[in-house]
Amino acid sequence: MAFVLNPATYEVLEADLDEFLKNSEANAVMLCDRGGNIIVHSGESVNDSVDLISALVAGAFAATQQLAAVLGEDEFTAIFHQGKQTSIFIAAVEEEVLLLALFDNNTTAGLVKMYAFNAINKIRSTFTDVMSGEDVEHHDPTASFVINKGPIF
Repeated sequence: MAFVLNPATYEVLEADLDEFLKNSEANAVMLCDRGGNIIVHSGESVNDSVDLISALVAGAFAATQQLAAVLGEDEFTAIFHQGKQTSIFIAAVEEEVLLLALFDNNTTAGLVKMYAFNAINKIRSTFTDVMSGEDVEHHDPTASFVINKGPIF
């Protein structure tokens, strides 16, 4: 089962991500479901690897949740990976949705984290509304959300 994102909701999410990018100075941001399916993304291209990055992030977040359980925590709501050139911040928006932000050495993790949590609060209410709607059948069992075709395509 999955939930439907209509074009108006998609545009709201896209605007929220654009605002996050502007404020945080991150290079790219995306929302994906916990199956690794991209819901919406914004910012610089990620070398045509956006699907792979999303899937790997979902897997890393799932592994981190199991680590939290082993340590006696309910969950870890965010993780951060720092690289020499590129870093990534991953946070749970709600049960089915992850936000991931990619940024370089021109911004700081603290700035990204602060604006990510501001964006998550806005985005969470949008997904709460979406998930209060009816479930729909979908051919991909890993997809939590289905985007209705409309002017966004």
